[in-house]
Amino acid sequence: MAEAIDAAAAILSEARLPLVCGLGETDCESQRAAVALAEAIGAVLDPAGPPGDGVAGAASQAMGLSTATFGEVRDRADIVVAWRADPVASHPRLLPRLRLDRAGRAAGGRDRTLVVIDAEHTATADEADAFIELPPELDFEALWATRALVRGVPFDRDLAARLPLEALGQLAGRLRACRYGAVLHGSGLAATGAGYINALALLALVRDLARIAHVVALPLRHDGNARGAEDVLAWQTGYPSAVSFARGHPRAQPGEFSAADVLERGETDAALVVGFDALAHLPPPAADHMRRIPTIVVAPRATETAAAARVAFGTAAGGVYREGTAHRMDGVPVPLRAPLTSRRAGDAEVLAAIAARIAGEGGS
Repeated sequence: MAEAIDAAAAILSEARLPLVCGLGETDCESQRAAVALAEAIGAVLDPAGPPGDGVAGAASQAMGLSTATFGEVRDRADIVVAWRADPVASHPRLLPRLRLDRAGRAAGGRDRTLVVIDAEHTATADEADAFIELPPELDFEALWATRALVRGVPFDRDLAARLPLEALGQLAGRLRACRYGAVLHGSGLAATGAGYINALALLALVRDLARIAHVVALPLRHDGNARGAEDVLAWQTGYPSAVSFARGHPRAQPGEFSAADVLERGETDAALVVGFDALAHLPPPAADHMRRIPTIVVAPRATETAAAARVAFGTAAGGVYREGTAHRMDGVPVPLRAPLTSRRAGDAEVLAAIAARIAGEGGS
């Protein structure tokens, strides 16, 4: 362990522009330690996960966000829209807990509607009252057309001929008439090149609806604590993703300082990956560059990235061997208990040790 700490500290302290990424599969305490380490070494920090996960947070800072807890959605929503999300496959317990599966809606004692918008019929569409088939490249046009339909603004229907306007019109009518609505959007909405614009358009639609109905938006994440990573980064730096400490203070720009962009441009010369299998999720050009630079991995399980790393720490998993905190997708903090014990160090301990070793080098 001591040799590994020394090697990791040497790699990061000698790097011109180190990258710290991942964080979605570790606890909030470890995420805070990663932010502190990134600031100390002047790194670029991005809680990278599956494509599009960080876009929702950045868009919400620019547009504003009307949100809620899952409990509110369960108890109050009379219409829920799953836009480019398939929770039956990705989060199988979510719909029953929200009483949005067919059995839950039948037993709920009140009229509730579930609408699914996706490129093809999904498992969630089987549970829905209405399904709107929409290719991913038409998300922005569909959201903008729905805004016009909600606000009663005329638009050129010939230019929107590719859209299912009749179905979108029915959706707009349902949203206008609802007392409480919710839009659950998946990473597929932001996974394309226009992902950030799509997220802005969705939040603009929710903002427009706020004039006539109470509608909220909730992103569905894949990594267990992706929401926690954005929250921790936001309260530590003021930004939820793609932050650079290279100038000694935090600057954020999703299109410039995201992990994939920094790697694809070949700007970083060392990487620290925390709780994330980067090589399995990053775009091929970014993954290729990561393989060429010295990489440090801090994670409780063996991954492709750990196998290719210069230094890899096998840590004690939070919620199994270490206590900590995680944030649910709706932002509610959840304490993690430790039913088992381990002699391995946790993520936060490893990161703190690396930071202490670098600080000791700087002070000597």
